[in-house]
Amino acid sequence: MSLKHAILGFLAIRPLTGYDLKKAFDNSVSHFWPATQSQIYRTLTELDTAGLVTKEVIARDERLDMKIYHLAEAGRIELQRWLSAPVPEPDTREPMLIQLFFGSLVPDEALAGVIEDRIREVEERLELFGALYTASLESRTADTDGRAFFMSMLTLEYALMLHANGLSWVKSALARIRVGDYTPTPLAALLGEER
Repeated sequence: MSLKHAILGFLAIRPLTGYDLKKAFDNSVSHFWPATQSQIYRTLTELDTAGLVTKEVIARDERLDMKIYHLAEAGRIELQRWLSAPVPEPDTREPMLIQLFFGSLVPDEALAGVIEDRIREVEERLELFGALYTASLESRTADTDGRAFFMSMLTLEYALMLHANGLSWVKSALARIRVGDYTPTPLAALLGEER
């Protein structure tokens, strides 16, 4: 996914300023697609130049002019094209896995420290995503678009399940390293199949 498509998606919902787009990212998709204010403004400029958005400038006394961005018809077409196209395989680089791969070059206790740090990080993310999930459910109103709400909640379900499974795996890896059990897990067990 590119930042430009996420911005087009937000603008398909309603016109927004760059500042409001940053708040929209932070309050909805930052758990899987964070964006900085400078990235958003740079991308808005590119989208405007490409004719995918239009910019409404509102003059304000003693403050910078306010720029409200609207989705242009070309932007709507591009967003629909992108939403209907298969996405490329995601980048799966994971630094901790490189550490584990070469982990036999350090004592088990050093490797255990790396894994303990990861456990803390994942537990913090799970707590954050769980709070976001609960807050989203509680903030839902009768006039909330049910289908749009469902789609947004799917992203949180994914984050929660991915991190819960990851936490289970790193805890298992840590326990096995601590007792010196260097036996690989059977494939059927990894895939959740009956033994």
